[in-house]
Amino acid sequence: MASGCRDCSTCTKSGLGTLAQAIVVGVLYLCTLGIAYLAKRAVRRHCPQCGHVLSRHARRADGSFRD
Repeated sequence: MASGCRDCSTCTKSGLGTLAQAIVVGVLYLCTLGIAYLAKRAVRRHCPQCGHVLSRHARRADGSFRD
């Protein structure tokens, strides 16, 4: 994964927030035996720069990404 991007709420999250999110997501993936991970990777669109889900990126009212 490349360096984070400034439009992504996951990349700009604090260290404690990132840790909490990683724990929750890890438990989710364990409980679903990885099916949630496979579904997320197959169905959702991801940012080419940071690799996170595009829905977590800030957008303007016209739909373009904020700079």
